Amino acid sequence: MKVLEEIQKFEKDFIAAGKLASKMCHRAQASFKSNTGLYELDVVTTADIAVQKFILERLSKSEELRKCQLLAEENTEFTDKFAKKSDLVLTLDPIDGTYLFANGKKMWKVIIGIHDKKRPLYTFCYFPEYDWAVKMVGDKCTYIGQRPDLKLKNPIPTKAITYGVYGKTVDNPDKLFPTQCKKLKEHGYTFMERKEISDEPSTTGQFLVLADKLEGLIMNEAMGSAVDILVGLHFGLSNDYEVVNEMDLSKPINASNGVGNYKGYYLVLKK
Repeated sequence: MKVLEEIQKFEKDFIAAGKLASKMCHRAQASFKSNTGLYELDVVTTADIAVQKFILERLSKSEELRKCQLLAEENTEFTDKFAKKSDLVLTLDPIDGTYLFANGKKMWKVIIGIHDKKRPLYTFCYFPEYDWAVKMVGDKCTYIGQRPDLKLKNPIPTKAITYGVYGKTVDNPDKLFPTQCKKLKEHGYTFMERKEISDEPSTTGQFLVLADKLEGLIMNEAMGSAVDILVGLHFGLSNDYEVVNEMDLSKPINASNGVGNYKGYYLVLKK
């Protein structure tokens, strides 16, 4: 597919954008773009804006990529250069985990993706503080750099599935996924919320870094936005995991974060 060949030409720019954010870390100014009462959702920094503009300015020069519908986390210049409607959706989260970035943590990342409203086709997830990236194109997954070590708060049990919720509390997964949890627990699986795993509580970030220790990931529309939630799904698809995808990618539903999210859930499990 031509658009997939085209987007890969800009991967050096994605890495450069992440390094730009790293340089801005100690001087970036934080503000609030919404008032949900959840710091994780509401905070935005001048680095988010700068990184998005940096990436979109470059992508907008591509005639092929301008044909894509754009979903971008922030409201910046160059967002109007892309198609209003298309069967191909280009997604951009300039700093996924801004609350981590603003508090001196390392597990924040730059995420660029393309999907066809049915399944993810391209995902580039770059962790600037570790200079490590996970790249997924179709059903292939490759790594750039050395996988980082992550200090754990608690031991990870065998057959552990991770998930994440916003806010300070660790919600009971039985309330979030009653039917799925019952079946999985009957087969010996346990659940760990992201804050139980490490002091770098990034759900998909931890899942990618700890792929050798975690057996799976479960996500729903309350656990991320349309520009970041598909990372785990694409990782599962490109690594031959068992995948249950009940997430509707045809159109984002309304959400307080501005870009919305996709209704439903997905589960990826090692076979």
